[in-house]
Amino acid sequence: MARVARMVLDLALATSKALRPPFATAWQYAKIEIVPPMTIAFFNGPAGKNLENKVAQFVDGFISGLETKIKDMDEAEARAIREKEAKLKAAEEKAKAKLKEQQKKQAAEAAATAKKAEEAKKAEDKAKEEKAKAEKKDEKPKEDKKPPKK
Repeated sequence: MARVARMVLDLALATSKALRPPFATAWQYAKIEIVPPMTIAFFNGPAGKNLENKVAQFVDGFISGLETKIKDMDEAEARAIREKEAKLKAAEEKAKAKLKEQQKKQAAEAAATAKKAEEAKKAEDKAKEEKAKAEKKDEKPKEDKKPPKK
């Protein structure tokens, strides 16, 4: 819809700018040829100049209004594009942050698992040492029994 409105405004602006000089020429011709003889002083005097200025001001205002509307539409479109890009960038950064957080959690879990494995190994080694000590205690030194000498 905005694109259609933009095209219509462009067409109206181009038409207004193109028709302004022919209308000015037509007005000058009409002022001389069509105006009744008793009103020539009105149209050529201060009142006529004031009327011409008012009409010129209205036409200039109309043309500048069209230009402003077109400029506003272009800015709104550009702003919408920038907002979309900003949203995409924010979503990308959020995804990166989430990925980093997941990697940190995985690293912490891996460290915790490694620590538990190390503690389990230490406990196992300690148990083996205790078992070896217990076996040494259980073993009494065997003395070689030699038969008595006769």
